[in-house]
Amino acid sequence: MRRTRGFSLLELVVSLTLVAVLVGVFLDRALYYREQAEKSAMEQVANDLRSSVNLRVAELVLENRFAELTALTAQNPMDLLARKPQNYLGVLDGTGVQEVVTGNWYFDKTSKEVVYYVDSGQYFAPDDQGRMRVAWRVKLEKGVGGAAAPQWARLELVQPYRWF
Repeated sequence: MRRTRGFSLLELVVSLTLVAVLVGVFLDRALYYREQAEKSAMEQVANDLRSSVNLRVAELVLENRFAELTALTAQNPMDLLARKPQNYLGVLDGTGVQEVVTGNWYFDKTSKEVVYYVDSGQYFAPDDQGRMRVAWRVKLEKGVGGAAAPQWARLELVQPYRWF
C-alpha cells in the first residue's frame, strides 16, 4: 500500500509565491481600471455641463437676450443640470479644500470655476501649483470686431490636464 503525501515545503512556497504575484498583478490592473473609470466619469459630467451651458446660451440667443450672457460667467453651471452628480459638494470657497474634496465636484465661488479634485491620481499630472484638480469656467465669445456685446458663451478648461 502506497502512502500519499501532502505538499512539500518547497511546493508550498512556490505556490504561495505564484499566488502573491498574481494577486499583485490583479490589484495593479484593478487600480488602473478604477482610475480609468474615475476619469471617464469626470469627463462625462464635464460633457453634461458643456451641453447644459450650450443649451442655456442657445435659449438666450434665440430669445435675443444677449445682455444676459454676461451673467453666465458668474453662475454655477451645475445649476443648469437636470440632476447634479452624486459627488457634487455644492458651492465652496476653494481655499485649502483639497483634503476634503478628493473625488468630488464643487463650484468655487471665488474663482467662478467648476472644479473636480482627482481621487486616485496615480496617472494624473498635477497643475502648476501641485493640485490634483481639473477646473472649467464659462467664457464669453465676443461678437465681430471684439468690441461688440457677447454673442456666445461656452464652458472651457481653465488649464489643460494630462491624465494617462
